[in-house]
Amino acid sequence: MQQDIWTAYNNSHPGQVQVIGVDLYNGTAAQERSFGNATGATYPLLLRGADGAAGVGNLNTLYMPTSGVTYDNYVVINKHGIVRYHAANRYAHGNRYHLNEIRGTVDSLVTNPTDVGDGPGPLGWSLRVTPSPFHATTSIEFVNDGPATTARLRVFNLAGREIAARSASAVPRGPGHLSWDGRDTAGNRVASGVYLVRVEVGRVRLTSRVVYLE
Repeated sequence: MQQDIWTAYNNSHPGQVQVIGVDLYNGTAAQERSFGNATGATYPLLLRGADGAAGVGNLNTLYMPTSGVTYDNYVVINKHGIVRYHAANRYAHGNRYHLNEIRGTVDSLVTNPTDVGDGPGPLGWSLRVTPSPFHATTSIEFVNDGPATTARLRVFNLAGREIAARSASAVPRGPGHLSWDGRDTAGNRVASGVYLVRVEVGRVRLTSRVVYLE
């Protein structure tokens, strides 16, 4: 978590992602410091996260399953406080750290434009894919910071193979909207996993990850 998420996003998207490690064993401050020292964690560690005392939230109750082993979990929450990824609802204890799914969800929430042409610069361009993870349809919202042009949606698997595409359509300057229903070019549902969503707006490419769950 320290290297894969906290350090990685501090370098690639400074100020956009906050990691918090929550103590669900209701340990002591000394134990929390010992954990930080042993793991090298530099992100905030929240002490007594499952206390449940008056005025203290019980994160174990809020974000853990109602039965079975509850302690290990990975939750992604957007800036509006909405849970976008909840590993304990999908995986058993001891098998909840799925980095591709976690990063795919986070990537759908951060701004990650890439300019590959001679047209407008990336300042002001944006792409947002929500919800992620999704099952039925995900909304692809982007901003065209250049003149009116055409936009085309392409979806790739992590091996770089194109699995779905949408014909180019005219878009004005400003906000635009597309969608993907989790189907490939043949109309079949794709397998659960992480996919790259690319919107080509004129000569500008905007790319984000999205997590599809069957």
